Amino acid sequence: MQETSAATIKRLQGVIHENLADLVDLSGRYALLDFPNHYNIGDSAIWLGELAYFDRVKSKPSFVSEIPTHSDERMLSAIGDGQILLHGGGNFGDIWPGFREFREHILGKYQGRPVIQMPQTIHFKNQENVGSTARAIEKHGNYKLLVRDKKSFEFAKKWFQCEVRLCPDMAFWIGPVKRLAPSHDLLLNLRADQEVGAAHDTSRAMARPKVILADWPEQEEADFQKRTKRAAIIKGLLRGDVGGRAKMTELAYRERAQQRFDRGVRLLSSARQVITDRMHGHIMSLLLDADHCVLDNSYGKTSTFIDAWQTANGDRAALVANIDEALDVLDKRTALSRATTV
Repeated sequence: MQETSAATIKRLQGVIHENLADLVDLSGRYALLDFPNHYNIGDSAIWLGELAYFDRVKSKPSFVSEIPTHSDERMLSAIGDGQILLHGGGNFGDIWPGFREFREHILGKYQGRPVIQMPQTIHFKNQENVGSTARAIEKHGNYKLLVRDKKSFEFAKKWFQCEVRLCPDMAFWIGPVKRLAPSHDLLLNLRADQEVGAAHDTSRAMARPKVILADWPEQEEADFQKRTKRAAIIKGLLRGDVGGRAKMTELAYRERAQQRFDRGVRLLSSARQVITDRMHGHIMSLLLDADHCVLDNSYGKTSTFIDAWQTANGDRAALVANIDEALDVLDKRTALSRATTV
């Protein structure tokens, strides 16, 4: 029997809780670092999922920061001897070097303090960088690493001297999301960065009517940062949820992540069916219960995730090799849907 999107979400929320329940102490003060203050909507979905996991027990991080403006002094003032949580995602490795450098900084500066890496995918191109991270983990001595796929798990067990756990992506803790009415038949949600897999032949798809081609939108309003900070302050005042700098920063980050996530919801809702090569194009399509097909990225991040958690074993998602195969799968689903409604 095929699993529904709702059943997949509930199952993976359970696995996440099993992994975090004895690991993350939400009763005291703690930090959540590396807020993704950029256009990648998938990273905002992860941040919101992390907050949703904390929110279920009415807990909020005592300190949040983004890498460019992080302050060790302000963090220590806010959390004392509390845990440090590092934001999850797909940047554990050396494709995006700034994240590795920040991670190693935290490990080097806070040796012995509990540091928990929220679920990540691991991918290194340079063995020298593997060695650098491995040394930082070994010297730290109290690092817990959660990874999203079996390949990352085996890699971490081989190279890193720390506890490693296999855990789904935190975005599943957002839960089911209401889908908006579509205005197109097909969305090609295809990335345009260094993680692009095999070149996509979109000619057959683009020859069809009512097709839209779009990656995550990169452009944001010039006043986005100020506007979202102002919106967060107003919402906080209306709820009576205001405080010092740390609290207001948490509220502003939450607002930015939510607005970016909502932008992604609008995009993925804009068409009746979706073809995506973004992991969170897939995960958010599950949250939206959208009919979709998934292409892999350049180093297998998405396919290994799907293999680990069987997120494409229902009747709304399929992992495919190329766009033409995706079109065939989606056309068959459309024909079957029409036949069952006649």
